[in-house]
Amino acid sequence: MKRVPSSIFTSALAFAVCAFAVPAHAVSCDAIPSPIDGKPPAPVLYVEGANAVGPFLVPLQQALSTDEKPLTLIFIGDGGCLGADNFFNNLPISAKPKPIYYTAQVQGTCDLPASAPVADIAASDVYAPSCGTLPGGQLPPHIADFLGPIQPMVFVVPKASSQQSLSAAAAYMIFGFGADSGVAPWTNPASIYRRNKASAVQALLGVAIDVPIARWAGVDAATVQSSVTAGLTGAAAVIHSLELDPNPEQAIGILADTNIDDLTASHLRVLAYQDHEQSCGFYPDSTSAAHDKANVRDGHYSLWGPLHFFTYVDDRGVPQNPLVQRVMSYLIGTAAPPGGVDWIQIEAQQNLIPPCAMRVTRTVEMGPLASYAPPASCGCYYDYVATGRSDCTPCTKRSDCPASAPVCNLSQPVGFCETQ
Repeated sequence: MKRVPSSIFTSALAFAVCAFAVPAHAVSCDAIPSPIDGKPPAPVLYVEGANAVGPFLVPLQQALSTDEKPLTLIFIGDGGCLGADNFFNNLPISAKPKPIYYTAQVQGTCDLPASAPVADIAASDVYAPSCGTLPGGQLPPHIADFLGPIQPMVFVVPKASSQQSLSAAAAYMIFGFGADSGVAPWTNPASIYRRNKASAVQALLGVAIDVPIARWAGVDAATVQSSVTAGLTGAAAVIHSLELDPNPEQAIGILADTNIDDLTASHLRVLAYQDHEQSCGFYPDSTSAAHDKANVRDGHYSLWGPLHFFTYVDDRGVPQNPLVQRVMSYLIGTAAPPGGVDWIQIEAQQNLIPPCAMRVTRTVEMGPLASYAPPASCGCYYDYVATGRSDCTPCTKRSDCPASAPVCNLSQPVGFCETQ
């Protein structure tokens, strides 16, 4: 989904141009030098967990690296359940994969200190209890859950498959019983590609189809060994396993929608999903070829949840570390990020949905939906950056707007008339 109008793409391109240059030598994560001679190193914060957060963080990492109050934001994408579990249990950051940082908008990797720290922020795709490892089933004292953009989850098949949709009942049988599911054509366990108990994607889908995270049938795609897939983990392992499966009609896997880019979509197909009590399946978007996330936003497509950012807070619910408070305000949209970072544009590019573009909400994993009228709504702007929609009314002031959409929101870089 790359249909972003060129007039608002400049800042994102400026970031992307720099993203592939890598410093020649890895450094210790707690001693990343300042890009400006004579300046002390910037303070360091660690974010550990959901791989989906990585691309979402990149523009913020880049902007913070050159801000007038620079901050080095380091990301370790080891899985939404593993990262959150480490944080909840006050355990150090996992040794793999390599932590990623930016300095002067240039990407690098660093080595964790000998005594690896506990993350400052844990990022997950799911609510805290969903991974099944939370002590006592409740958040530890003084840890709060800050909600970010909405992320759909998807079942996918190779492009060569003839399959178009999947019901919740069929998914329960396939991923619960494998070869004994009786759901043709997905009866070959070697072609049913799952993740593992560290995967928050598997955790959310497990809640949806009633298969516990540690009891999924099929094969962990990270264990599939070939000249192409060896060493791959997470979404990359699922994608390549599906692409290379010799029996595409029997192959099926799970991904976060954030893993579906233009290249992946040319090889894989997202299945329409029919939830319990629905009479047909729905795609996350209005059609299989659209990029509007319309069916997520209005509640027809049910496989979604917000990104979660966990951190320590005081008795008022405010992050204890002022630097964490600063970053969290950017992540959840209560403050404008530095460097002209446009979160809604970035979310649209990453198949995420800002809460201000949603028309339904829920408060627990895969819980009941309720109608939602977001304050400072951004539905028109989201459609504009995601699809190039042109029937919304542009505006610079409230008087430009019709009675049906009377509020002029998002005047920078472009304003649209919204419902409120």
